[in-house]
Amino acid sequence: MALMKKTLLSILALTTLSTAGASEKIGAYLLGVQYERDTNATDSVRFGLGLPLAAAFDGGGFVTVSGDVSYLRHTSPDTESVQPYYGGTLGLFGLFATGGGNSAGALGVFPSVLGGANVNVTDQVSLFGELGVGPRVVFGTGIGADWSFGVGARLGVNYKFR
Repeated sequence: MALMKKTLLSILALTTLSTAGASEKIGAYLLGVQYERDTNATDSVRFGLGLPLAAAFDGGGFVTVSGDVSYLRHTSPDTESVQPYYGGTLGLFGLFATGGGNSAGALGVFPSVLGGANVNVTDQVSLFGELGVGPRVVFGTGIGADWSFGVGARLGVNYKFR
């Protein structure tokens, strides 16, 4: 919880340092937060940070942390009630586990293409949903490198500052 508070405060600090002309959003999705900034009338860049899975059990536990950078192209203006978009993302994640006196870790990379839509509730608040597909490459202790094809989803809410 302290990590989430620090992340939100950092994102809020970033919004005060930016120029006044671009639209900026801060958002939350299932198990994460994000910051999005328009680069022009149709494009934006988004940064996300998540805590997708964590568990504690007798004698151990595990935690995963993820982060991503996405480029989004909106196909209609943000004044429309539904604003579809598509783009690409590059994500990283880390898995750290311990149990029975042993520890293990893994790092992964997941580039994806994605599509989604913002649904404007008010001028400042929107709901969104998106799907992304692409390869997942994982490097871990004891497993070397492994890859698979993955699908990801993100559902959440955005608040527009400007």
